[in-house]
Amino acid sequence: MRSSKRARQLQITALILAGMVSLWMFWEVGEHKLSSFSLGLGTTVSMSRGYAFFLLFWSVLGSLAALFFGGAFAVASESDWASSTVRQLRKTSDRSLIIAMSLLGLFIPLLVRWRLLQGADIADDESAYRFMAELVASGRLYAESPPMKLFFDRAFMINDGKFYSQYFLGWPALLAPGVALGAPGLMNPLYSALTVPPIFLTLRRLGGRRCAVIGTMIFLAAPLVQFGAATQLSHTSCVFALAWATFFAVLIYTGDDRLWLHAALATSFSVAFFVRPSSALGIGLPLLGAWLLSLSSIHGKARWQAIGAFAAPALAFAAVFFLINMAQNGSFTTVSYQRAITYARENGFRFAAWNWFPKERTPAMELGPIGLAAAQTGVSLTRFNYAVFGWPFAFVFVPFAGWRSHRSWIPWTMLLCFVVTHFYLRNGGIDTFGPVHYLELALPVILLTALGITRLTSWLRADRATSLPGALSARAPLALCLGLITASALGYAPVRAMGLHEIGSITGLPGRTAEAILQEPTVVFVSRPFVPRHCSGTHHFNFWRPNNDPELRNRILWVNHLTLEHDEKLMEHYPDREAVVMVWSSLCTPAFLPLSELDEARVPPAAVGGSGELPSVEEMR
Repeated sequence: MRSSKRARQLQITALILAGMVSLWMFWEVGEHKLSSFSLGLGTTVSMSRGYAFFLLFWSVLGSLAALFFGGAFAVASESDWASSTVRQLRKTSDRSLIIAMSLLGLFIPLLVRWRLLQGADIADDESAYRFMAELVASGRLYAESPPMKLFFDRAFMINDGKFYSQYFLGWPALLAPGVALGAPGLMNPLYSALTVPPIFLTLRRLGGRRCAVIGTMIFLAAPLVQFGAATQLSHTSCVFALAWATFFAVLIYTGDDRLWLHAALATSFSVAFFVRPSSALGIGLPLLGAWLLSLSSIHGKARWQAIGAFAAPALAFAAVFFLINMAQNGSFTTVSYQRAITYARENGFRFAAWNWFPKERTPAMELGPIGLAAAQTGVSLTRFNYAVFGWPFAFVFVPFAGWRSHRSWIPWTMLLCFVVTHFYLRNGGIDTFGPVHYLELALPVILLTALGITRLTSWLRADRATSLPGALSARAPLALCLGLITASALGYAPVRAMGLHEIGSITGLPGRTAEAILQEPTVVFVSRPFVPRHCSGTHHFNFWRPNNDPELRNRILWVNHLTLEHDEKLMEHYPDREAVVMVWSSLCTPAFLPLSELDEARVPPAAVGGSGELPSVEEMR
């Protein structure tokens, strides 16, 4: 017995050492061959050369590390302490597990935001969302355009007399409580934590308690999910709403006849639609299909009651959606994305996200050759494969989920519908921490991965023909999953974390510096790009200055630099404020120079973009 225990310890030690050697080689490749993993992120359409090489070496050396670590977990599963841990988990109530994992779901992205991002925005969209959250918190859908509005134009904003962002109001409404409390950075981590219960409960319903624990563990260890929750982008809140919609749809489909569930499904789907309509449709349409199928098993008056319970919140949300369109854009059917494009044309594409925009193109989709769409989707799925879990192959367990077993067809159709509805998406989104436009796809992939591990474990336990010992072979799927998570945590995730830290350090530098050295109420004139791309080793881009509060009462107001003469004209509206121009030094540090002491040799006229001429100083009003 003692020699057997010692042999097992030696096996575990040898496997762990082999995994660590694999990771050591991976890190040394980065140090000596890839400029310390200078990834060249910030791309939207494809992958940079540095990032592609990083993934190439991770595919090989990361796979080796995962296999070795997985072997160590498999051998260790026969030890007494592993058995004791499993028994303790079995004794722990589901409520305790959900609470503990939800707390982890809160603290992980909070830690990322605090330590890695340093509270900074890493995408230009975040400022636009906060602006709208401030409006919603004050009970408004738009603010009045400020005088001399060209100084306040920027991407993702409409400034045509009404001043508001192009984005749907779901995420700003969910962000508004944090804005009101002065803690907007808390809200995405909170919604990420509140996504844990529906994932756990859905998988417990479909695959049992073990499946639920596995799926929740994978969710908490997924870099794409946790890094996304540390930002103020909208994807985390959309996953939150869709996870609850999935849980309610599964409950109804599996025979739960409580009437309020139908209203809850409609509400959660509608919230997701208000946050990100394309993602809500891609993930949610199969859930609505499952709901329709469940109606066939409900008869008589109960069916009409179920339809009524669903229809009431759905129609209410639909009415609000159309009324918001009318209030903001002057048409029940025109969404703000469309209005942003027409406003950009009216404004000569000055300070717009585009220098031109074809009239036949939609804001996010690009209908064209099917081969090009297939290539775009293939690139996005490849990026997603690595980013979602940090594994060399994220879909390794998905084929074992089956179709009918554990009702796996529900997450399968969610996955397939998302890919189909996003087939003509122009790109997968910025690659700061992964293809953000595909983040919601993590939900069905997590469900299918947990179901695949559960089903494969059951199959191996029942199969007596395997050459491995029965107990060991049955533990192999979970052991490999744990090996993949460990390898990702020690290899892939730290590289991406270092990139995020570098991005947060540089994108937040202007704000931190301004707060430290500008003591009086100040107007800061800024040229594009807000952060020069060469100042970041990741080549990340932040083109646009942050939005101000809707009332322009912030101590520091960030505005566009036009020309020094124009800038002085604007200051007539702010006689009680100092005026400075932000410039970047050769060492990539921002400096704030008094406007009155500058000339055009030091600060030339800004590139306003587009084809519109800059109005004369006399014409500015």
